[in-house]
Amino acid sequence: MGERLLKALMLCSGLWSAVAVAGDAFLTLSGTGCCQGAGRVQLTRAEFEALPQHELKTETPWTEGTHVYRGVLLRDLIARFSLPGETLKAVAVNDYWAAVPVSDALKYPVLLASRQDGQPLTLRSKGPLWIVYPLSAHPELDKELYHSRMVWQLTRLESH
Repeated sequence: MGERLLKALMLCSGLWSAVAVAGDAFLTLSGTGCCQGAGRVQLTRAEFEALPQHELKTETPWTEGTHVYRGVLLRDLIARFSLPGETLKAVAVNDYWAAVPVSDALKYPVLLASRQDGQPLTLRSKGPLWIVYPLSAHPELDKELYHSRMVWQLTRLESH
């Protein structure tokens, strides 16, 4: 009887953890003057996926073949949350970061992808978010400079 109770409690705690993770911060945006003056906003996955979604079909140096990525255009995020400045600091889970010029987002459909081929991106598959440049549609972007800006496991954008 005690073993059954223990298994039931473990199952319930596992389900509760999954629910808690689903509601946790998915993307943090920050910067002086951003976010309607709040300076910071944290979006859950549900809030992020409720924003207008777009798809981008491209190859990358880290994947085989062409894939369809789905997420929010960086330029839409910049406009929606009033991210000021000329550069965004894109920060990954492991604190790797890259400076992403806002001009890139205005000139090209740079995507903050949360899905690849319909599947949610996970830490193992470069998620929760991955900045994806349209390399196939714009061969001029298929250079190390732009590759270095394609931050995966993205969790924060800071305007500077």
